Amino acid sequence: MKKAFMMVSTLAAALVVTACTKLIPTDTNMGHIQGNVTYRERIALPDDAKVTVTLEDVSLADTPAEVLSRQTFLTDGKQPPFAYQLSYQSDQIEPNHRYIVSARIEGQNGKLLFVSDTAYPVLTNAAKTATQDILVINAQ
Repeated sequence: MKKAFMMVSTLAAALVVTACTKLIPTDTNMGHIQGNVTYRERIALPDDAKVTVTLEDVSLADTPAEVLSRQTFLTDGKQPPFAYQLSYQSDQIEPNHRYIVSARIEGQNGKLLFVSDTAYPVLTNAAKTATQDILVINAQ
């Protein structure tokens, strides 16, 4: 009887541990998109500029895009290009959906300085792009 109880207890503990580990995202479930954000103008950014890069699902027309990943960082006085890497859950990507990356650079008090005005398709485009540079334009 003790052996049966021990075996059932061990099996139950193993099932609990296995069930819990499925809830924790692992690196194998994660995909990455990387690239650089840059602009052509010869304008220096303020020291406190903030760069935001976003991965969005833009499949549905006339609805707000669904944000799958976002990275925001301060430039700390550095000038472009700015490297980025976005992580996303691979199981969220649908092969028949359309995904883009976009970027913006803001100055003091959130004032928009630069923004991407072009859709940069990634993941489900013909090339299955996972590396994408983003050109932003002057927003002023």
